Amino acid sequence: MSFPRRGPRKIASELLNFIDEKKSRATKWDLVKILGNEAQFHHWIDDFLIKEKFVEETVESQHYFYNITERGALLQRLLRNGDMIEAMLRISGRRLRNN
Repeated sequence: MSFPRRGPRKIASELLNFIDEKKSRATKWDLVKILGNEAQFHHWIDDFLIKEKFVEETVESQHYFYNITERGALLQRLLRNGDMIEAMLRISGRRLRNN
C-alpha cells in the first residue's frame, strides 16, 4: 500500500498546525513522527523552520520543545489561504510569470 506524496506546502502546514495545537509543547519525537525520520526532521525543522525563524527551540531539563513564532503564525495563515501563496509564486523572480 502506497501513500500519496505530500508536497512542501502540505508538510509545512501540518508541522505548523501541530506545533500550534500543542501550545509550544511539541517535542522532537512528535515532529519526527509527522516527518517520518530524523533526516527529514533535520531538513525541515533545523535547516528551514528554525533557520528562517518560523519556529523556536527551547530546552527544559534536557528535553527539546518547539513553538511557533509570530513569523511562523503569519506563514501558517498564508498556507491556509493557498491563493496567497500562488500569487506570491507568480510575482517572484524578475518578471510576472504566466502560470
